[in-house]
Amino acid sequence: MEILIATHNLAKLGRYKRLIEGIAGIRAVSLLNLGITEKVDEIFETNSENAMHKAVAYGKMSGKITLAIDEAVTTNFLPENEQPGVYVRRFGGNKKELTDREVIDVWKKIYAQYPQKNKEFIWNFAAAFFNPENSAKGSCLVRQVSYAVEKFSKRKTTGYPMSAIMSPVKGGKSYLEFDEKELWVIEQENFKGFLEVFGSWIEKN
Repeated sequence: MEILIATHNLAKLGRYKRLIEGIAGIRAVSLLNLGITEKVDEIFETNSENAMHKAVAYGKMSGKITLAIDEAVTTNFLPENEQPGVYVRRFGGNKKELTDREVIDVWKKIYAQYPQKNKEFIWNFAAAFFNPENSAKGSCLVRQVSYAVEKFSKRKTTGYPMSAIMSPVKGGKSYLEFDEKELWVIEQENFKGFLEVFGSWIEKN
């Protein structure tokens, strides 16, 4: 069974392709594989609504069961009116989409403004699934807490810029400093609940 992963972000595509292909009988395909270049805008205020909007839109374009994931993040140190929320990559006054380097530079300035210790990032991953053949919908939320590192990684980021400034453990190294095997163990644990929900939904739809 082919499942379309609705993202143009190659890093995100790689993460979820590896995860869902662990479910028996599933083969992931990308928008690029299908020649879909159109970008569906994120027009809603919550990541759950945006994820479902993209799953339905790309599912109708492709005719394939589609998985879309949208992220939102809050912190334990920013005021409520300064939280990124759904604007993880558009975290600026004009909501322009930022490059990896620009995202890191923004957080460098924020860290200088808020120097307190024990900074936390509370991530909310909203996954939405849509089957265009019967219009069946499904969804799942994944919560993940990451911790600010003292020194940003200097390694190059490719699609997940905040992996340079966060760690899965308090006082630990950044995600970028973990090797592939270590990261895979972390990913599987973080998304265990999602895989159970998605696998069960696939069986029924």
